Order: sequence, then structure tokens, then C-alpha cells
Amino acid sequence: MLRTEKEYEGAKVQLSKFQEAYDAQVKELMDKKKLSKEQAESSLSSTLTYGKQYMEDVELYERLKKGDLPPSSHFSSMGRYLIAARIAKGMTQRDLAQQLNVNEASVSRDERNEYHGVSLEKTEKILKVLGCKLEATKDKELASV
Repeated sequence: MLRTEKEYEGAKVQLSKFQEAYDAQVKELMDKKKLSKEQAESSLSSTLTYGKQYMEDVELYERLKKGDLPPSSHFSSMGRYLIAARIAKGMTQRDLAQQLNVNEASVSRDERNEYHGVSLEKTEKILKVLGCKLEATKDKELASV
């Protein structure tokens, strides 16, 4: 999951490089092996999975930047949801750190670890700053904006 503008910009560059390399491989297979475009693409399907991950990460980050926060069930962990909520609120890691009265490195480290191991008290503070609330249900936990 992309967490910062720097990661986003880097992912866009990687995605562009991947697309260029993929297109070149397809062309080479078509020219040298005399495969159809469909056959060439099919033979590279496992390679395409790598590019799709970059594409999904970039698309999610762009949606979040527009304020489009998917439901918490979209994310594999509460930590990923917290990161997504921060981005959707238009906050940088620095902004969040200032609101929490901690240093930016602390927020960066927590997000790199997807908030694994942070206390419930800290999670509640983050949710409050983000304008979210935590609702516990019998089957799962749910955060909402």
C-alpha cells in the first residue's frame, strides 16, 4: 500500500517502466516467435501480475487522494484502513504527527508496520484526529468515517 506522495510518484515511474518493458517483450515474442498478440500476452500472464499490483496501488492511492475511502472491509487490516483514512482526509504523515503531538518519524514507522502492535488508546487518538469512529461488533471490528 502506498503511504506517501513520494511512494506514489515512485510507483508511477515503476509502472511506466514496467509497461514499456512488457510492451517490448510482447513485440519481441510477436516478431521472433511469430506469435499473435494474444498468444504473446498469454505467455507473459505471470509477468502481468506484477504490473497489476502496481496499477492497483496507484489507482487506490488516487482514489484516496480524491477522498474516496472504501469500506473498512476492503482492507486486510485496521492498520491499512488507518493509512487510507489519513490519505482520504488529505493529511500527510507530518500533518497527522502534528495533530497527535508526536514526531513524523513515529507516524512513518507506525504506518510502515501498518500500526501493528499499537495500543488501543493510540488507535483511538488516530481515529479521532481522522474523524473516524471504531465500532466493535460480534464478528469483526469496523471503522467508519
